[in-house]
Amino acid sequence: MTVKIDTLNTKDNKVTKKQYSFDPIEEINIGLLHQVVKGSRTNYRNNTATVKTRAQVSGTGAKPWAQKGTGRARQGSLRSPQFVGGGVAHGPGTRVYKDRTPKKMKTKALSMAISQRISEDSVFVIDGTGFEAPSTKLAVSSIEEFGIKKSFTFVYSDGDENLYKSFRNIKESRLVSVKKLAAIDVISTDDTIFSTNAMSQFLGEDL
Repeated sequence: MTVKIDTLNTKDNKVTKKQYSFDPIEEINIGLLHQVVKGSRTNYRNNTATVKTRAQVSGTGAKPWAQKGTGRARQGSLRSPQFVGGGVAHGPGTRVYKDRTPKKMKTKALSMAISQRISEDSVFVIDGTGFEAPSTKLAVSSIEEFGIKKSFTFVYSDGDENLYKSFRNIKESRLVSVKKLAAIDVISTDDTIFSTNAMSQFLGEDL
């Protein structure tokens, strides 16, 4: 099956409807899509929150006072959590945020996300032959030709260096390699732009 997608020829600065071999998914499985996106967000998390336990804080390990005879509660170390300067009990740290999602689920979720964007006329293709050198001005002009006014994801491939450098400085842009494209990249923005090389690679066509 083929779908028609707005394609911009940057040499002629003209947008035309071009057919691409893609079989869109009509019934979107929200549960599957949610599970895959949630897994992606989990894997993106940085485990940076951490505190020191009583074994990690610096200071003496000597017993503060005698076990018996003082009338005070028994204590074994000034580095215990109840003392000022002591360690923290049950604080954040050493936790691993990782979710393993099967490849078939990821592939299905990506196809559903792209299908949904195609049904919304929010997928575009840009032929970068007119980008003889990096040009943010030309990239902005291309976005205006598509009528994009909000956030977008630009999908690039090998050999799209000029396109990559042209789009990376645009506000509210999200750049991702077609090799690493995931459902979360598509649904996180309002529109998706493929380079011709990236679209061919995404569809499994020979470049």
